[in-house]
Amino acid sequence: MESPLPHHFTTAHLDPSLFNPHLHTNHPSLSSQLDLDTDPFAFTSHIEDHTHSHPHPHPHPHLQIQPRLTFDHRPPVPPPRFAELPSNVRPPDQFSNEFSRNTQGGQFGILTPHPQLPNQPQIHHEALGRLQNEIDLRPVAVQDGGTTEGHFSNMKTVPNPPDLDTWRQRLFDVEDIITLTEDEFQTYFPHIDNVYSHRSTQKYKRKPFVSHYWDCRMKGRPPGTAKSEDPAKKKRKRQARERDLCDVKIKITEYFPGARRIMGEDAPAPPPSESRMDNINNNFFSAAQSGDVMHGQQHSRQFSFVAPGDGLVASDGAHPLNSMNAESRRFYTIQRVNGNGANGKNDGTAGPHKHSLEDSDRIKKNSVLRHMLKAEKEKKKSEKSYHKKATGAALATVKKHTKEHDLKLYGSCFCPFVQRVWISLQFKGIDYQYIEVDPYKKPESLTAINPRGLVPALRHGHWDCYESTVLMEYLEDLGSGRHLFPPEPKLKAQSRLWTDHINRHIVPAFYAYLQAQEPSRQVENATKLQDEISKLIEVAHPSGPYFLGTEMSFVDVQFAPWIVRMRKVLTPYRGWPQPETGSRWASWVEAIEINPHVKSTTSTDDLYLDSYERYAENRPDTSQVANAVNEGRGLP
Repeated sequence: MESPLPHHFTTAHLDPSLFNPHLHTNHPSLSSQLDLDTDPFAFTSHIEDHTHSHPHPHPHPHLQIQPRLTFDHRPPVPPPRFAELPSNVRPPDQFSNEFSRNTQGGQFGILTPHPQLPNQPQIHHEALGRLQNEIDLRPVAVQDGGTTEGHFSNMKTVPNPPDLDTWRQRLFDVEDIITLTEDEFQTYFPHIDNVYSHRSTQKYKRKPFVSHYWDCRMKGRPPGTAKSEDPAKKKRKRQARERDLCDVKIKITEYFPGARRIMGEDAPAPPPSESRMDNINNNFFSAAQSGDVMHGQQHSRQFSFVAPGDGLVASDGAHPLNSMNAESRRFYTIQRVNGNGANGKNDGTAGPHKHSLEDSDRIKKNSVLRHMLKAEKEKKKSEKSYHKKATGAALATVKKHTKEHDLKLYGSCFCPFVQRVWISLQFKGIDYQYIEVDPYKKPESLTAINPRGLVPALRHGHWDCYESTVLMEYLEDLGSGRHLFPPEPKLKAQSRLWTDHINRHIVPAFYAYLQAQEPSRQVENATKLQDEISKLIEVAHPSGPYFLGTEMSFVDVQFAPWIVRMRKVLTPYRGWPQPETGSRWASWVEAIEINPHVKSTTSTDDLYLDSYERYAENRPDTSQVANAVNEGRGLP
């Protein structure tokens, strides 16, 4: 039979199916139930059903534990501007009623329902209609908004594809018509999209292609519309550029799968030309999978630029739009159209850019560079997960103890083991020098004292020592200031006994609860932590508020850093409840939190939230303590 929980805690919310999904959102690193891989509406409904059908009264608990689901703490990703059908959709003759049904997104789908396609013999105008149906399934605006890297979606991010400089220069010059496969366009155009600015898109009812018109960005732009007064609208940092520095316009024609079948000879299909291969230096490109593309892994496939009357030729002499099953693939043509009536205008004769590619690069970075810079910024942001300087009251204490002194405490502002020794020094009124170190970097000044590079570490004259409990006892034996151990031998032995209980059971249970990712494990570890704390409460002084009565003692200092972190770390990350008013546990927590020596060594809440995010996500090699907990070993 399962043993009941101690009377200090309630069993009301230990059922993982009843977890409250709403975390505290007082810190940007915490997210919401939208990060769950579930339907948020169904999840909420499930919670409400259980809440009404299974009431859980709280008789007289000292703690009310409500474990919560683990969430991804990254900021929620904004919805995409376009909802897109994969580009490798089946050609028109393979459309069917079944396909039409499968493209409907359902209650929460991103695609709107489309009409059933007639199940009749295909003739020419029906093929056009079906192809138009496919065009309708192309990217459509999402009502909730969002942005993309440019007009085209589903572009690839290949940092350094083959012959990148050559590609960029030719896509900049556009001296002749350039024909690109979908893979080539998605790979190379993002490296040159900073040169051009999209102006308009022309769709056709019965034509299997779309025309996109782009101006050279150096054409400039006016200041724009009046600024919005909506405080919720994101402000764009835009500056008016000088006008008419360049008049180049290009047209990108996007041909859809099956275009050549429907258009016949009207579709671009240049004849093969073996001599064309000599002009492209045997360039190779791969139709890599998305995972390969991101890592620059490629497989060979020849490609070329196509001038009017020339062909894009594969090594076997066949046109790649034919040899690569062109009927089921998109392809693109790019040509310069300024002076040729583009967009209904006739503003000059065709000519090259009035500036260099380098000038365009100075105006704006291309999509690939912007993506890489953003990824690097996010990486640096994620790596900054612990603080290297104390904040708040703890920082004020550090500033008072920076002068050179014979007694030196090497510590880290976020470490609870350091705070034990720090509280002891403050309680006793012993003068000392505080030296902040980064235990993840393990500086030589720290390893000279503790070869394992762990804090706290103490240097007294030419003598070195480490381990928090050992250092606290050393300070006791110095005989300076007030004592933390009681004078009576039996009470002193009892204090050592329950100090060992804190280190062997409560501290590991704290980290096991914080690091657990599965809801069932969180419930199990929360229960264990409750049980171990209850054992300590049972033997504490009945009225307290401290462990031995009205004065802080050795056991209180041993436990104090974790009591502080229950409110600052366990509550926001795991839903640890506040003590019930009037309970013995509540009086102990309150006494610890308002104690002046504890407060003088405690930083602001954000420091602990940032520093313990690594533990809450259970990142690999977070610390030796975290590794020991994951491996089921004792504390290092």
